[in-house]
Amino acid sequence: MMNDEPLPATPRDILIVDDMPDNLRLLSTMLESYGYQVRKAINGQLALQAAQISPPDLILLDINMPKMNGYEVCANLKKFENTKDIPVIFISALDEVMEKVKAFQVGGVDYITKPFQVEEVLARVESQLSLRLLQSKLQRQARELHDRNSRLQEEIVERQRAEESIRFLLETTRAIGEAADFHSALEAILHQLGETIGWDVGEAWIPNAEGTALQSARGWYASNASMEPFRTQSEQLTFAMNIGLPGRVWASKEPEWVEDISQGYPDFLRSEVAQELGFKAGFGVPILVGDEVLAVLVFFQILPSPKNARFIDIFNAVGTQLGGLIQRKQAEELLRIAEERYHSIVENAMEGIFQSTPSGGYLSANPALAKLYGYDSPAELMSSIENIAEQLYLDPERRLEFVAAMDAENAVSGFESIVCRKDGSQIWVSENVRAVRDSQGVMMYYEGTVSDITERKLAQEELKIQQEQSEKLLLNILPKPIAERLKAQQSTIADSFADVSVLFADIVGFTELSARMSPTELVKRLNVIFSHFDQLAEMYGVEKIKTIGDAYMVVGGLPTPRHDHAEAIAQMALGMQAKIAKLSAETGEKLAIRIGINSGPVVAGVIGVSKFTYDLWGDTVNVASRMEGTGFAGRIQVTDVTYELLKDKYLLEMRGVIPVKGKGNMRTYWLLEKR
Repeated sequence: MMNDEPLPATPRDILIVDDMPDNLRLLSTMLESYGYQVRKAINGQLALQAAQISPPDLILLDINMPKMNGYEVCANLKKFENTKDIPVIFISALDEVMEKVKAFQVGGVDYITKPFQVEEVLARVESQLSLRLLQSKLQRQARELHDRNSRLQEEIVERQRAEESIRFLLETTRAIGEAADFHSALEAILHQLGETIGWDVGEAWIPNAEGTALQSARGWYASNASMEPFRTQSEQLTFAMNIGLPGRVWASKEPEWVEDISQGYPDFLRSEVAQELGFKAGFGVPILVGDEVLAVLVFFQILPSPKNARFIDIFNAVGTQLGGLIQRKQAEELLRIAEERYHSIVENAMEGIFQSTPSGGYLSANPALAKLYGYDSPAELMSSIENIAEQLYLDPERRLEFVAAMDAENAVSGFESIVCRKDGSQIWVSENVRAVRDSQGVMMYYEGTVSDITERKLAQEELKIQQEQSEKLLLNILPKPIAERLKAQQSTIADSFADVSVLFADIVGFTELSARMSPTELVKRLNVIFSHFDQLAEMYGVEKIKTIGDAYMVVGGLPTPRHDHAEAIAQMALGMQAKIAKLSAETGEKLAIRIGINSGPVVAGVIGVSKFTYDLWGDTVNVASRMEGTGFAGRIQVTDVTYELLKDKYLLEMRGVIPVKGKGNMRTYWLLEKR
């Protein structure tokens, strides 16, 4: 059987193109039974679209089709990169030789005449698929071989260049190493570079003592004696930043290549002699140590020369080598200067600087440290302090914490402590200290700085007190959770609460009472009453919202929800009644309070920008206010909603149905007492 040969793990994708549904059905059924994945197209246009979207492994193509015949379909397939290599087998009832020739001319790989034999179709399909697989494999191998050869050629070229660069750098390094001083090193490098790259003139420019301009260095390179006039003129010139090739390289700190300096190069001060000598190409490279330009090397050539990236890389590498040599030559002098400056800094520093032993004695100290601790000199400080823990730190345990930190981290930063000065006064200090160990890791000494931070600590303490006062004032205005959210810079605070109880209270007869009192007495009396109410609110865990004149508003169940909000408000109302009765008895004034309560959903939030207010909105609030307004002095009126929440634990008496503004008739109750 033809299908005895194993097929690929992934089924081969075959596109059948025929305008006869019976042919499509026959071929697809046959091929699918042998494990092929089959797609079908009823005309040429659909076939081209299917092949473009997802190229198949092979196409079985009928010739005689309307609008676009098989030859045209095949010709179009060969136009596109992703479909040109798909093998096309023509299947047609046309058996003339010329038809077959035309099929092969447009790119077909085989031709099967109808009616066809199953075995023949399968054999030809499998043959073309095998060929396609082999071709793909060969193409892939060819591409891989070409890529490998290209990489190998690139590696060979790169290796040759690297070897040349290394050889050049070795010779240059040797020349620099043998140079006696900075100027000799410059001359050696100019000769080495000039002879290697074959340019005609090489010169070095170094910053003057003031660092305001470049001046010509002693050494230079020339390919022949005719270049001497150029050298003579160079010795008389200086270049400021961005003037001429040396000045531009000095300013940019980057190499610059000029292919033809005779073509209007800006600020070319030696243009006349350069033209006489016939200079064309120019190149400059900075010699850097860190961010400092130590010298600028400039080369000229009689012939124009396009920019050469490899030369630039080599020159930069040489510049690094030369910079390292100059750095070594200058190291001793810089070290001496640095030591002098260090001692000057230590002696004149505003901060205390010290070295101390782990056991608690001083090895060195600067005048600022002695002054900080109240001593006349570093010598007096070091002779007087033998145990830092006992003699300096107010709390000796603090020194143990310092030592532990140093053992663990080898350094402390911002280590704050209270210390005692010579005269017994106390100050706050901050220490930044590191541990110095030998090559074996053994602790040798500590060194660091000490700053007096007493003023800062006092300011921080004052700021802390002010912050606490501000927070206390804020908590007097807003609930604590809301205040925390406001401090966290939440821009808009608004929340919905599904179940709360709202209480409004009004002191009956207070208007008449206020007419008989002075303003001061009036405010004092209100303050006494509302202070008692505030204590009750805190006791029962409810939130005071606001007071308006002699009216008081409080809510239970927010900002922290609670299931017993109605009970808490009921206790608050009964407590307010009791307090008013007691105050009335104590003062002899006839005081009474009218209270209204309602339960339900509300919206709560903070309003205001500079003066904040936490308030409630919603129908629940309005009805609670109506309960107070329609109530009686000395009574607590509640809605039927609140009644349902309280009836199991409190005694309530039905008042009946009353008209309520904006709500119509409502059934209300009097809250009497707790069961």
